[in-house]
Amino acid sequence: MDKTPMKHRDLLFIPQLRIVAVILMITILSWIALLLVIFKLDPYSSTKLALGFFFTSALLALSGTFSILLFLIKRWRSEDRIYVKSVMISLRQGFLLALCTCLCLGLLILGLLRIWNGFLLAILIILIEFYFSRQDDLK
Repeated sequence: MDKTPMKHRDLLFIPQLRIVAVILMITILSWIALLLVIFKLDPYSSTKLALGFFFTSALLALSGTFSILLFLIKRWRSEDRIYVKSVMISLRQGFLLALCTCLCLGLLILGLLRIWNGFLLAILIILIEFYFSRQDDLK
């Protein structure tokens, strides 16, 4: 048997299919929860409860969906092996994209969303992602 020590790079390679499967299950549950909130809760009788559940389940559902889509795009575009770091980066980017979507939706519900507000919010989210990706590059 060959007992060569594993390199640091090989230690990071964990089957990302398990992580993506967990994200997929949470995303499916979040979409089911979002559909239940939409069809079962009356927003006129309990506004705070309905909006809280709506935005929480929408954030989780969109975050998981965007994360899986970003991961699949990275896997399709990359010829190297995908490491856990790539899955975590996709998860972070998906969460930021979902946060931007939910904030725009909240502004729309309040009647405050204008094109400039949406652009400023998107630019803010992009700057936050630049900050985090710069921190990843420094490590």
